[in-house]
Amino acid sequence: MRPRAPRSSAEPPSIRRPVRWGAVIGSALASFAVVSVSLAGLSSLATGGPQTIVSNVASLPVLSLLAMMGLAFLMSLCSESDAFVAASFTQFGPAAQLAFLVSGPMIDLKLGALYAGTYSKGFVRTVTVTVVAVTLAGTLWLQVVFG
Repeated sequence: MRPRAPRSSAEPPSIRRPVRWGAVIGSALASFAVVSVSLAGLSSLATGGPQTIVSNVASLPVLSLLAMMGLAFLMSLCSESDAFVAASFTQFGPAAQLAFLVSGPMIDLKLGALYAGTYSKGFVRTVTVTVVAVTLAGTLWLQVVFG
């Protein structure tokens, strides 16, 4: 039997691994918090942005829905606060606000990272395309029927 080589650290490996993973997770959460806070500033676009651009986007049926779904993806809000943010976009109609509320909890930056780390690229692509297509079809139907 050969003697074991001395360890480089005084802590056993069972302690070093969780500490290392904790540092990785902590740095990932910190960077995500910075990105989330900066993207939350996008919610002021409806009131502080160029009104001609916002009103032009809001007047086009399909583009308004896609813009609100894209904004929901980027902002990654929790389901408790997204209704307040969607209500602040008064230039957009109820169908676009509903697209924001429906697509946000299903596909956003947080879930995109989670899906990419857990599932295959094909599955992530399928989920994203399905959510966008079904939300777009449903909210377009709502926009046509209820104006």
